Amino acid sequence: MGFSQLYYTSCERGLSGHPGYQFNAATPGVAPDVMADVESLTAYDPPKSVAYDSDAAQIARSPVNLCYRPGDSTVLANVVFVGNDYSRRFGNYFAHALVTDDIGRDLGDLLPIELWRAELWHRDPVDDPALPAVEHPVRGALDRAAVARFVAGHRASRHLAALLTAVDRVLTTGERKVVIVDDDADSVAHWIAAVSYLLPARAVRRMSFATYENAPRYSRLNVIGTVPESDVDRTAFETYHLFDLVAGETSGLPVHPLAEMLVYVGVESALELWRQAAQLADGDERGLDDWHAVVLASIGADRADAPVVVPWLARNAHRLGAATVDRIGSGLDVGGCPAASLAELAAAAREVGSHAFAEHVEIAWVKAYVSGDAQGPELSLRSPATRATAAGVVAESLRAAVLPRVADLLDWARRCEIDVDRGTLHEIGSRALGPKLLADPSDERVDGLLRTWPHLRAGVVEHVTARGRLPELVGLLKSDVAEVLALRQHPALTAAATIADAQTGAVHRTVALSRITTDVPPSPDVLEALWPDRAWTHDEASLLLRDLVPALLCTPPLLAWLDAALLAPPVDGDVYDRLCAQAREHPAFDRIPATTRRHVDARFRLGNMVEAVVRADSSQAFSARLASLRKSYAGSSPQRQATIREMLLDRMEDMPIRYFAFVLVKLPDLCTAYVDEARPDLQVRTANPQAAADLLMIVWELRRLGGTMPEARVVQRELEKIALDALRKWRRRPLRDTIALLRDQRSPSAAEWFQEWADEKTGTALTRFFHKRFFPRGSTT
Repeated sequence: MGFSQLYYTSCERGLSGHPGYQFNAATPGVAPDVMADVESLTAYDPPKSVAYDSDAAQIARSPVNLCYRPGDSTVLANVVFVGNDYSRRFGNYFAHALVTDDIGRDLGDLLPIELWRAELWHRDPVDDPALPAVEHPVRGALDRAAVARFVAGHRASRHLAALLTAVDRVLTTGERKVVIVDDDADSVAHWIAAVSYLLPARAVRRMSFATYENAPRYSRLNVIGTVPESDVDRTAFETYHLFDLVAGETSGLPVHPLAEMLVYVGVESALELWRQAAQLADGDERGLDDWHAVVLASIGADRADAPVVVPWLARNAHRLGAATVDRIGSGLDVGGCPAASLAELAAAAREVGSHAFAEHVEIAWVKAYVSGDAQGPELSLRSPATRATAAGVVAESLRAAVLPRVADLLDWARRCEIDVDRGTLHEIGSRALGPKLLADPSDERVDGLLRTWPHLRAGVVEHVTARGRLPELVGLLKSDVAEVLALRQHPALTAAATIADAQTGAVHRTVALSRITTDVPPSPDVLEALWPDRAWTHDEASLLLRDLVPALLCTPPLLAWLDAALLAPPVDGDVYDRLCAQAREHPAFDRIPATTRRHVDARFRLGNMVEAVVRADSSQAFSARLASLRKSYAGSSPQRQATIREMLLDRMEDMPIRYFAFVLVKLPDLCTAYVDEARPDLQVRTANPQAAADLLMIVWELRRLGGTMPEARVVQRELEKIALDALRKWRRRPLRDTIALLRDQRSPSAAEWFQEWADEKTGTALTRFFHKRFFPRGSTT
């Protein structure tokens, strides 16, 4: 069918029927709206340097505008400035336009820009208004070789990749148009040709352009050329990408990597590159982003470019087939690709039957996975070779890994059913897990690894037994992981296990020390682990004197601990006295410092003296022994006197009440100490009926003694006042309990006396009335 032709200019005769700007001639059948588009597209405004007085040579040098606008009716036009029209009016131009509804059919293999300065273009009006169609137009002045020479020799050739990127953007996104400024339209045409030769033909046929417009800002085309003297705003970067190739100024934008590659390949070789890429394309590619992976796949991609190809190949493997996937894979270095992309590619390759390539990708996936974060999709490694390689890669990574990386790798190996050799697991257990468990036995991930990978355990045990400090070992043995590791069965950890039992209360601390200390003295850290406060109680020291091998107690540090226990203030006098008695009979006694021995001896003698008073079996013996004690007390230091008082108060329950009352009379300091000790038990909130009953029994006994000992009456009145003043505030329940205790102590007279006092002196008048009414004397309820 060919192109329809249209001539547009200012002429005397044309299709309008009157002189002026009009279509001089046209191929019959061109629609009016198409003619209107041509008229609008081809409007021409010459540069400022071309004025009404310009000569023919200047007019001939005016920029030629070869413009192209694709669409349902594609227009390709050549516009030249001709100066004066038929009426000698300046400013006329001649537009020769070609119109088609199928540019591919009518232009064939030519590109629109290749009609630059083609012989078919006319510049003069004709008499016949009917123009024939044009079929198979012939190339003009441009070809790949000529454009390659132009680019190579141009000072702005370094901007070609950026120009190509900008053109791609406007074609794919509609983003800002591209404005090219060069010395003349011929240079602009060469730049547009360079872009056209570097892009695929389908994209080029979508690229509208003009080799010259005087006011590019108003153009609606994709690529607009102009000259330096034109009306171009060099700051309007939001409107267009500017490439002023005369001044060397361009809009800054990131260059697309495929644009760089295409410029490197060059305009002469790009055609072959696109031919190869087309064999792999699916037909939906539009811009450089879409084509990037296709082009790389067609020529082979190194490690830097493979991440672009791998996702594309995974998506297109089924369309391409096994043979093509194998061919692409042979030129693809996948070593630097993300694990997630490799997993998808390996699965796709296996599905289409490209098994050898799939194994290659799986191995790369393993390496990427273990060298990265071990996250993302996983693969089922099918071939023995792949699994063996994976095991080696995992082992190598584990040897340099620390927690939590070790946990991630082993968990991944378990999920992928990758075997890890026993030696590696032993090494990891010793190097990575052992130190972690000593520092934090409660780490659940380590616990899980040890349960999942039994061969880790030997390495862990090896480390903890060789490097663990006692506190760390004890902490580990108290944790749940101790059972997993069977630590209690290890001979080197017997002491630590025993200490752990003591700390959890499973055994007494003294029993634990006896088990540990059989033939050699314990180390200081053993003692401190059992006794963090670094001291035995008197009861514990007594048990250890009984249970430990005597010779061991004579050696440090046990001897120092025994010495400290003997010098510690008594908490329970009976226990301390028993300890002193034991110590004096023990071989270690001769090894402790002399000051400690004197202290123990003094305490022992005091204890015997007090014991003699407490155990007196007759009044005469009691009186004689008490007299001896009083004499010793009178000549003692305040500290020794306090010790005697403490001993007597500790033993009061072992003495007949009449003897203790007598002692209170003879030792006034003891009476004061006794009252001070009893006061808290006489408070309302802490009422202690047993303490009250004991005090009242002493008061009752002092009443009896007062008949023959005047000083007893003084003590009796003092204690009675203290007791009754306090008990007056008590509630009925503890008072009744006190009365019951007095009866239980076989002192009915004392009970009767106190009940009578309580009925009269405690509670309100009303409560005393009801109490007498409903609780007759002698009742305890």
